Amino acid sequence: MVKTSYKIDNYAVKIFGNDSKGSRTRWGDRCIQLFSEGKEIAQAVFAKPGQEVLEPYLKEEKIYYFAASDQFVDVMYLLRNEKPVYIAWEPVHDPKEPDDGDAFFYTEAKK
Repeated sequence: MVKTSYKIDNYAVKIFGNDSKGSRTRWGDRCIQLFSEGKEIAQAVFAKPGQEVLEPYLKEEKIYYFAASDQFVDVMYLLRNEKPVYIAWEPVHDPKEPDDGDAFFYTEAKK
């Protein structure tokens, strides 16, 4: 498997309110849609406090990054203050989990 990486050039933020009357419950209450060259290439979803963080995955060339709610501020800081910012999916060889991998944000070294 090969590492998948995208340069992020735009993003949209969704912050959901609590749905206490409806029959569905949200696992995450914050989502950042990430775009490269006008195409949505990833979603970063942040768990509500106390929720277990899901495993990241890659599906149809789109990266799904999951993190605890307290990482939302750090990701927003990167997106607002660092240029360029990338998101990547890197497969990890694990015989017990064939589709295992890591999703992460990164920047380039400053010159």
